Parts: sequence; structure tokens; C-alpha cells
Amino acid sequence: MKSIFLALAMLIGLSSFAQSNYDERLLAKFSEDRIQELQKEQPQIIDYYTYYLDHSYQITDRETSGKDFQTDQEVKIKDLNDFNILELGLTMDRSASKIYKIKGTEKYLRLLSNREFILAYNKSRNNL
Repeated sequence: MKSIFLALAMLIGLSSFAQSNYDERLLAKFSEDRIQELQKEQPQIIDYYTYYLDHSYQITDRETSGKDFQTDQEVKIKDLNDFNILELGLTMDRSASKIYKIKGTEKYLRLLSNREFILAYNKSRNNL
């Protein structure tokens, strides 16, 4: 009886480990079921959005860079060291990057253009 319980516990543990074989920040865009479906049927979509999480934007400090961007768009980010770009609900423009003032700071978030992002994404895939 103990061995059956142990085997069952191990199976449950392994299945929960296997289910989280993705960046959990993707849950801001997709349900867990959808992520699992995409991993099986269209893994390139998961790869694309995983890359997007860390490479779709740049943060510029006005004081350090000396750059002052003119923008009337603002975003609120609680922790600049740990935030999820997908939670901000921003969308890329096809050919021009978008600049957002980060509320309460002297920093700006630059969301890359779709064209610029795709070039970087494709370059990163070619370097694998």
C-alpha cells in the first residue's frame, strides 16, 4: 500500500513539473491549457512570446543616458527589475517604436516596432 501511495505521489509530482515547462509570465497572455496545446502543436509561438518577454522593449534612464523623450504616453511599473511586459497590455506598431514614460521615475520604456523585434528575433534564432 505504501509503495502504491509513493508511486502515485511521484506521478503527480512529475506531471506538475512537466506542466510548468514554460516561462510562467506567459500566463498573462495564454491559459495553461493553451500553452500546453501550443507547446505540442505550435511550439514556435511559445518560443516567440518567450523571447518577447525579455527582448521586446528597452528601458532608458534619462539621467544616465541624457536622453529626454517627448511622449504623452505613460505606463505604471511597480518593480522595474521584475515586471511582465505582457501584463502592460501594450501593442507594437508595425514600423515605429513607441515610447512610454514610466510613472514616478525618470525612465522611459521603449517598445520596439514589430519590424525591429522580428529582425532581432530571427537573428537570435539563426544564431542557435
